[in-house]
Amino acid sequence: MPSGAVVDLIVAEGGRVYADVMVDEPAVRTWIARRLDGEDAAALDAGEVFLACACATGHGGALAAFERRYFATLPSALSRLSLAADDVAEVVQRLRVRLFVAEDGGAPRVVGYAGTGQLGGLVRVAAIRLGLNLLRSRGRLVAGDDGFEDIPIADDDPALARLKTQYRGAFKQAFEDAIAGLDGRERSLLNLALVKGLGIDKVAVVYGVHRATAARWIAQARANLTRAVHALLATRLGVPRGQVDDLLPLVESQLELSLERLLRTRAGA
Repeated sequence: MPSGAVVDLIVAEGGRVYADVMVDEPAVRTWIARRLDGEDAAALDAGEVFLACACATGHGGALAAFERRYFATLPSALSRLSLAADDVAEVVQRLRVRLFVAEDGGAPRVVGYAGTGQLGGLVRVAAIRLGLNLLRSRGRLVAGDDGFEDIPIADDDPALARLKTQYRGAFKQAFEDAIAGLDGRERSLLNLALVKGLGIDKVAVVYGVHRATAARWIAQARANLTRAVHALLATRLGVPRGQVDDLLPLVESQLELSLERLLRTRAGA
């Protein structure tokens, strides 16, 4: 377990960043200690860890602060998928459950996501993934003959519509190059979780780590893969740096199917 001094430092930094959020400090300390178990605390973003652990206690002020910081851009991102306002609200509500409600006695996902300094990106990816799942459940996301899903694009988003027509040819190579760029552990984690379908607890046993650590590793591996695909596609399609996030719905819709297909191919090689 981490030392009390390390927890003190995170509480102090979190209290400075979120001075207007009054929390149940003993409960937050418990979650911080659990989050840090087996981790190099020096490498973590203390503000993220503090806020996520405050959210894990169910504190209303912490949840509100989290949403102000990380949910503000979600309606705009989700509306690009041609989702109506009611659908966007439904996705955001599903995201709240996904992030803040613990399953099987474990930590809420937000605790595992926090600490890398990339929490905003992870939240945005999770929202897009839920939006795509909603479209699939309603039969609005159907794969064509080439295996790529036809994503409905809002009529007022010509930039994304243009990318949609261009990215198919570039995606396969960018994806394979991004997979090759992952380290061995990241590829193994994604293979275990997405191809072999092992749950978090079983992955944790394989690596001899806490389940929260295993969950965080898997989330980070996916995030690293997504960022690499974004960067490669942006370069190859000539997308301006400020528009890279426009690729997120396109990348996420293909990522899991492509990942499973490629990892299965590599496993059989």
